[in-house]
Amino acid sequence: MIRKHWFSRFCSLALTGILSLGCAGTALASDAGAAAGSQDLPFEVVLDLNTRQQPVYDGFSQYVNAFRVSEEDTFHIASDSSDVDLSQASMDYLVITYDEEGTQISQECTVYGLEIGTHYPVVRPETVSREKAAGTLYGTLDRCYTIRFNYGDEQESLYFQVLPQSEAAQYKNLILGKWEKDSTGTRYLYNGQYLKSWALINGQWYLFGDDGYLLRNWQQYKGDWYYLDRSSGRMMVNCTIDGYEIGEDGIADRE
Repeated sequence: MIRKHWFSRFCSLALTGILSLGCAGTALASDAGAAAGSQDLPFEVVLDLNTRQQPVYDGFSQYVNAFRVSEEDTFHIASDSSDVDLSQASMDYLVITYDEEGTQISQECTVYGLEIGTHYPVVRPETVSREKAAGTLYGTLDRCYTIRFNYGDEQESLYFQVLPQSEAAQYKNLILGKWEKDSTGTRYLYNGQYLKSWALINGQWYLFGDDGYLLRNWQQYKGDWYYLDRSSGRMMVNCTIDGYEIGEDGIADRE
């Protein structure tokens, strides 16, 4: 659906040391409901492609809901308050591994200063290349890819399990939510939250704004144009609209 976009290096500081922690002990199954997406930060982290979640061990004491993503997935920052100074925010890319001997945290990179409108990689391209070469990138239960966000005294983490892009339709096809309409528009409620950005629902692609409402008509995303049906909102493919040819991936040839 989305054309491949690769990312230039943007890290302000790269740390290669590995911090060794004591043995994490037995994971607490009672904590399996801890939500990866619950945040106390004054801004919101929005995955550009919505995805199902998978409980994974966070390396310390509990299970958390990790987002299933591919090596191509990205996210962006949303904020509805002008009081938020994103130049003071930072995020740490971490890889957490654990076994019988304990837990290790590799701090891959720290990014200082976040920006509205920028699409950040969920897993750094350098990390993807290294882990793929080692055969440890996909679906390993003893590894958790983590992004830790920092703002003032607040700190929140999101957890990810990486699966192949070729299997994306299996873990990004959301079929258990429900549509809701109000005086403003249409939203889709999934796992207790309204979807934002792209979502594959019952085999059809839809695009939601950062306010959670369904978008329609022509929409530009990462430099490409897409047409979303004026009635249903579904992404149109393999057709011609307003004189523009739209391919199988939904991208319109408007050059």
